Amino acid sequence: MTDHAQNRGHSNSLAALSALLEQYATGTGRITPRPRGARLSEEIRATLEEAVAALENTFGELVSPEELFVFGNGCYAIGRHADASEAYMSILADEPSNADARFNLGLAYLRLRSPQDAVREFTDLLVQQPLLAEAFYQRGNGNDDLGQTDRAIADYGRAIELEPEYVHAMFNRGILLAQTGRHQEAVAQFDKVNAIRPDISNNHLNHGASLDELGRHDEAISAFTKATELNPENSLALFNRARTNYYLGNLESALTDYSAVIQLTPEDAEAFNNRGLIYDALKDYESAVADFDSALELRPLFAEAHSNRGAVLEIMGDLDGALVEYNHSLESDPELASAHYNAARLYSRTGDVAACLKHLERVLEIAPQLAEDAANDEHLGWALEMKNLRRDMESQDGNQEEN
Repeated sequence: MTDHAQNRGHSNSLAALSALLEQYATGTGRITPRPRGARLSEEIRATLEEAVAALENTFGELVSPEELFVFGNGCYAIGRHADASEAYMSILADEPSNADARFNLGLAYLRLRSPQDAVREFTDLLVQQPLLAEAFYQRGNGNDDLGQTDRAIADYGRAIELEPEYVHAMFNRGILLAQTGRHQEAVAQFDKVNAIRPDISNNHLNHGASLDELGRHDEAISAFTKATELNPENSLALFNRARTNYYLGNLESALTDYSAVIQLTPEDAEAFNNRGLIYDALKDYESAVADFDSALELRPLFAEAHSNRGAVLEIMGDLDGALVEYNHSLESDPELASAHYNAARLYSRTGDVAACLKHLERVLEIAPQLAEDAANDEHLGWALEMKNLRRDMESQDGNQEEN
């Protein structure tokens, strides 16, 4: 093939990939990442892969920054992030002040799970362009990945200051505020997102979660309902609404929602366990046991499900089976207060005072707030009195020895 033909083939490959990137992916300059979940179809991805390979095969020894940009963005679009980063670094080796290449390199590092490198690149970029909201946003993502939550919140906040309707920055900032327990601020942030983009299901989901944490349960249910209206397959919204309804005593509504969650995500052991609790509350013990069985098939070491299954077996009169479940629960999680509590009650019923007191002692060590429940329990009230009496006697003996 003549040099002219090779050059023509290279130009055609470059043009073809450029056109595909502009139409379907990241463009040929600074990358604007697609919204989360907006993935390339398999057909378009395959077409892009072919176009990247065709361009790669026509590279000569010298490649211009423009060509490297197209190649790098093509690699980024199809998930070849290491190759993309090399292309951007090649550009920066010749043009250290190329802001677009540095921005794209930071994005590639984020995809390569190298957040420290990404934060460094975005920081360097912000020295050049201190008013670039996207750089603050992406540095926030890197700081979030590094566990630098306060820095991430500050970066998202600065991005919002520069672009007051920067929805992605608002959403991420709200998430981090909620994770750090600042739910009042999180609610305000999610409110702002809703004012700009009321169609984001997960924003209503997270809005509801923070409202729930603030004790505003009816508002939380409304938010979860809006999330499910926008996306009927939002299983987390259904799960959260079910949990809140259960807390409020709306058992039938909670049952309906957990059943919907199980339809959508049949591998969700938590949903089976929680629906089992509702069946227990409704006194449908056979259905409760069946759900706890399903939860344990999915997660054999699920301590709470073992404890809950034991509690239902105890109600059904199978005390031996219940004790087996409590022991399984404590093998999986020796610090599970509810399993110790249930075991203490059962040993009280069977007359094993020593075992009852041993488990009651652990309950009070792990969860001292359960002392009041124990005092009012028909099977544990006497045991708690005995424990307290022993403690008082030991204290008196100690004082006598000192005297």
